[in-house]
Amino acid sequence: MVQIPISSDLSRLSSLQAQIIRRAVDVQLYAIASLILLVLILTPSLESHARGLYHASKFYEYVDIFNVRASGGVIDLHFGFHHLTTPYLTFIRVVQHSEGWKPFAALNAFHHGLMYAYFGGVEFTRPVLPWTGALQLVVGILVEAWVVRERLASGQGPLWPNVASGCILSAYLVLSTRELRLRAAQAKTEAEKRAAKEVVKED
Repeated sequence: MVQIPISSDLSRLSSLQAQIIRRAVDVQLYAIASLILLVLILTPSLESHARGLYHASKFYEYVDIFNVRASGGVIDLHFGFHHLTTPYLTFIRVVQHSEGWKPFAALNAFHHGLMYAYFGGVEFTRPVLPWTGALQLVVGILVEAWVVRERLASGQGPLWPNVASGCILSAYLVLSTRELRLRAAQAKTEAEKRAAKEVVKED
């Protein structure tokens, strides 16, 4: 039997393509799982199960950092900080101290459903992602402030879980805003470079 030699470049290319395909399948499955989780979160009779599953889902996001790196992706500060800290956030605010957990969790699951669908190739979700991302964080911060105010008024319940959660969500919002501004500045610079090249061509 004759064996056809395969160059190392072709082998590496095939391996990279396989990783990209696996990545696309993974993110689409997580997008579907996020939307199913949204339904569970909004179903009162399944709250205890939804809390556990929501917390467990964040371990996928934690591991997803390594998946992105393995497929050749770049990890920015917002993505890295957010995905590395979220399992700790959900353990504190969803598993241990769950008062007021649903508004942020529902919006977060919805946002991740759209975001991971986009990562998997569903382009039409892209324009709304900055808005759904900001909305979930702003609502989460407001809920934490409301819970803190209610607990101060009643004198019951610990404040630290909600203060810690509010601080982490605020950090997410700051980093997300920073990332959007950096991308906008980069897009503007690239547009100016393209315009300058067109002027040179015309001359």
